[in-house]
Amino acid sequence: MFEFFRRNLTLLTSGVLLVVSLVLVSTNARTRRLDDPIAAALLEGMRPVQSGVTQAASSLTGIWRQYLALVGLQRENEVLRQRILELEREAVRIGEIEQTNRRLTALLGFRDTLQGPAIAAQVIGKDPLPLFRSFTINRGSADGVRKGMAVVSPHGVVGQILSASPHAARVLLLTDHNSGIDAVVQRSRARGIVEGALDDGCLMKYIRQGEDVQIGDRVVTSGLDGIFPKGIVIGRVRYLHPRSRGQLMSTDIEPAVPFDLVEDVLVVDASVRVRDGDS
Repeated sequence: MFEFFRRNLTLLTSGVLLVVSLVLVSTNARTRRLDDPIAAALLEGMRPVQSGVTQAASSLTGIWRQYLALVGLQRENEVLRQRILELEREAVRIGEIEQTNRRLTALLGFRDTLQGPAIAAQVIGKDPLPLFRSFTINRGSADGVRKGMAVVSPHGVVGQILSASPHAARVLLLTDHNSGIDAVVQRSRARGIVEGALDDGCLMKYIRQGEDVQIGDRVVTSGLDGIFPKGIVIGRVRYLHPRSRGQLMSTDIEPAVPFDLVEDVLVVDASVRVRDGDS
């Protein structure tokens, strides 16, 4: 208690003097004395104190109002921040929906160019090992997927089914060194076998010497391997290897499919045909 009085001595003293002044003024008014020098002196002495108290009260009121305004502003800012986060999340969700719609529209458009059964699937996993290139898709034997079926996308050949469980399957990619596809140069019909290379590209091997093959030529599936339908794009010739001994030559092929971006594919068998004008 003593500590409270010590800290607030000035304020308490001012309050006592103010009360005394008011009592004297009130008494003077009741007695109707026209001239009271003591009351006048007290009133004059209390004037600075009353003025200070009034200013202090006014300042405290202003500070309190500013504090309330600041608290309200902080709450409003927090509400706005939460709203911005919600809008950002909504924008991301809408962006994903738009991307999915574009991919599915392209996939459906590509599906319309094929005659025969096709199973739509999504990529749900990728092999982390660089020496073995494969995808995992969310369709399996329960959906009609079986080992050896071809996997394609709107861009072209992706690979072939390596193994399948009831609800998932592993896809051996075109660029894996264990893959092999019977292919032809679309322009000249020069034939060879496209295999995966170590640099994420492909090689077209076993082309007869003297065949008409040029850089930029498009390479497509021949349909003669019993796996891939005829006329699916594989890629383009990007380099002609110097002539080697024997009757065969090879070329580097740039795959048409951007494997890092593939999310949706079609699984088909060799009975599927590409509509006229697309092969």
